[in-house]
Amino acid sequence: MNLEQEQSLTKLYKISLTLSILVFLNILFGPLVRATDSGLACPDWPLCYGKILPPLEFRIWMEVGHRIYSGLISLVLVYEFFYIMRSQYLKERFGKLIFSSILVIIIQILLGALTVTKLLDPTTVNLHLLNAVLFLLIIVTITLQAKVTLQTKGDDSSFFGWGDIFTKKSFFLLVIFALVYFQLYLGGRVSSHYAGLACIDWPTCNGEWFPSFINESIRFQIEHRFTGYFIFLLIFVNYLLSILNRYDSRSRLFSKLALYLCILQIILGVVNVLWKLPLLITALHTGGGVALLVTIYISLFYRISANKGLEKIKIHLTEEGIELA
Repeated sequence: MNLEQEQSLTKLYKISLTLSILVFLNILFGPLVRATDSGLACPDWPLCYGKILPPLEFRIWMEVGHRIYSGLISLVLVYEFFYIMRSQYLKERFGKLIFSSILVIIIQILLGALTVTKLLDPTTVNLHLLNAVLFLLIIVTITLQAKVTLQTKGDDSSFFGWGDIFTKKSFFLLVIFALVYFQLYLGGRVSSHYAGLACIDWPTCNGEWFPSFINESIRFQIEHRFTGYFIFLLIFVNYLLSILNRYDSRSRLFSKLALYLCILQIILGVVNVLWKLPLLITALHTGGGVALLVTIYISLFYRISANKGLEKIKIHLTEEGIELA
């Protein structure tokens, strides 16, 4: 890697890291819009009451502010897209990812419009959240790959395919990642169906350990709770395995962080119920779930990257006639 390539990677890393933070904050913004009942404060799209600058009313500007902030994120993404495409070196390594992010952001804009025009349809609201998280993961991937490539002075071990993902070392963590993503869907379903207070106590639900599922809202709440408990158990086991098997130190660090975040997330969920859905806690609970998913993803990324790096070393030593024990 020459000096020009190193400088371009450094700038790309800074752009992607900044964009990742902006997207995460926007994911926090969304639940606040919903929690303040501002989702339909503007009955039309893309304008609000047919105006670029609508009346100065709190709920209206919660919704408009969310739209404006999302538009700024789109502009940063467009800048990153052209920055990557101008460099052949970056285009070869990040072209597919940045094209994917453009496609996902277009879908996100359409889902945002449908969220308004379909009057906060729960399925559309959920897809809007999950698609935003997918967009965040793509940008985080670019950030991580740029960082690792810089640290390894041009080693492309951070660029891997499907064959590198489905290995014995990464499979358990991959299952946890998929389950946490599913848990975000379950949490979004609770929120979009306004089932957050279907159970008014904890750890029981309306005084019952195993309530009837006849009430749909109660079922959504209980499924979300018990999936959370199961995820905590899996994350705890993963952390123990990462220590026993001496996985990559960076992967172990983020596995440990994921365990702490999972505990915090359970606490926020309990507080949400006992304190009757306070606005800030509601947003933090959603943000905590996304932060947990990203942390597990980073741990998985480093585990796969380290494993691929070891495989490259083994291949090199074998070609040199040196056998590993």
